[in-house]
Amino acid sequence: MILMGAFGGYWGQWWTGDILLGMVAGAAAGTSLAALMALLSVTARSDQIVVGVGLNLFAIGLTTFSFREVFGDRGEIVLDRMGTMSIPVLSALPAIGDALFSQTAATYATWLIVALTWFVLYRTSWGLALRAVGEVPAAADTAGISIAVRRWQAVLVTGALAGLAGSILSIVQLGLFQENMSAGRGFLALAAVIFGRWRPLGVAGACFVFGGADALQLRLQAEEHVPPEVWLFFGMVALVAAAWLFARSGRRASPRALGTLVALATIGFALRAAAPEWSFPAQLWLALPFVVTLAALSGIAGAGAAPAAIAIPYRRDRDV
Repeated sequence: MILMGAFGGYWGQWWTGDILLGMVAGAAAGTSLAALMALLSVTARSDQIVVGVGLNLFAIGLTTFSFREVFGDRGEIVLDRMGTMSIPVLSALPAIGDALFSQTAATYATWLIVALTWFVLYRTSWGLALRAVGEVPAAADTAGISIAVRRWQAVLVTGALAGLAGSILSIVQLGLFQENMSAGRGFLALAAVIFGRWRPLGVAGACFVFGGADALQLRLQAEEHVPPEVWLFFGMVALVAAAWLFARSGRRASPRALGTLVALATIGFALRAAAPEWSFPAQLWLALPFVVTLAALSGIAGAGAAPAAIAIPYRRDRDV
């Protein structure tokens, strides 16, 4: 869906000349694939893993074919990107000001989407019904809630958001489209959901971690040696994670997890003090976001409770 949105957004802006209409086209492209997902997994009750793998391959093939058909003989077309907007005072904060508060309007909109998602899920009747459909669909069905309608709605909304994410990747950040340019970001998004314990704010925090790792690897490829600040950053992240784990679980916190985090923090601070002039191949930095993802999902942060009925097709004659 991200890849479909990336191509849809690029094609939409190229055809209309308007970046906002391009983003709408990207959301529509993601929604179209989501509709196919809902048709197969919700209505036809097919296995969601099989459907997901099939749609991934379908999206790669369709966007590659469409891109070559439309733009194959036109050369590389770089579109105008969205400009950044600096928030007064906040953008002047040391260390984080420029990184967080000198962004595009699309980035600020994603922060609002996180807050809106939390509000809808936990403060509206629609969100309550949606969570019931994911946790105890039989009880929701008994209460008169249409399981198929709610699941269709959820899949379409997430398809639109994933398509919007793809359009941001292609036309807001880069201004161009490349074949298979999503490059596994959808799987990182899935990992962020698991790492964020299936809660909107937790997922947003996980996205900051994984997105930061992705941005870091892009910059480290251009460095001759690893900057000492990188070791300090990793040490601080490990220390904050250990403090958060202890504050959340207290004496029930896993000694192994705490010990691992403290050891990583100590190593990071020690390397910052020693400042060794180490260099690593670019391929290692390319793998950094995925290494961070695997480390996050290895149990250090603890497993979250997924919806009980996730990926289970609902059949009234069987489940009620």
